[in-house]
Amino acid sequence: MTGFFTVSIRRYYPYWKLVLAVLLFIVGMIEWHQSEAVSLRGGTNPQITWYVKTTHKVVALTFDDGPWKSSTPKILHILKTHHAVATFFVIGQQVLRNPQIVQQEIHDKMEVGNHTYSHINLARHSLSEDVADLKKANETIKKVTGITPTLLRTPYGTYNKVVLQAAQMTHLHIVMWSWTEDTRDWSNPGVETIVSRVLSHIQPGDIVLFHDGGSNRRQTIEALPIILKDLTLRGYRFVTVSQLMKMQ
Repeated sequence: MTGFFTVSIRRYYPYWKLVLAVLLFIVGMIEWHQSEAVSLRGGTNPQITWYVKTTHKVVALTFDDGPWKSSTPKILHILKTHHAVATFFVIGQQVLRNPQIVQQEIHDKMEVGNHTYSHINLARHSLSEDVADLKKANETIKKVTGITPTLLRTPYGTYNKVVLQAAQMTHLHIVMWSWTEDTRDWSNPGVETIVSRVLSHIQPGDIVLFHDGGSNRRQTIEALPIILKDLTLRGYRFVTVSQLMKMQ
């Protein structure tokens, strides 16, 4: 039996290089897939944060376009019920319309960031126009809350050299979102879809994009408790973007 086994193995000696090449190819593909998966989370520009590399099981939930009377208070209640905090990127004009809601965000230990004063596409305006808008938003937020924002999320996620310069001139750090964590809830794709878009690819250090303003956010409100409960059971904690950035 031993002799037969030895002869059988020898039959394959001429193919050892091919076998080794196949094994190396498989290992290489696995390593490439892992590195590609990481790169798909966001860009590499040091002036922008898409996610944070961390071993801590933490995620930062973010909400754009508020404050909104019909949705933001409900979202705040859900977050508080689940002992979670989030970062709200607010529009200056909306802050003026709903000052008490922004004040409640601060009271509930949430973070407030700049989402421009009038929700303009900064990449389509001049440097002076961008700076003026961002300053006006900062001044409005400070007047209502007493706090000057340090973070900026650009409307539509657009940016160019002018936008980067405007952010620098107004002492704002640009925060986007993890590319795998865009719920696209603004399009009302359905509660299950919103939940799936968050939970299917979540990784420690991700920044999740939601909206609490702009239109009816009923689906976001219904999806949020499901997401919070699931991630909590997985051992995740919820932090603000500024808190997350300190964990890298």
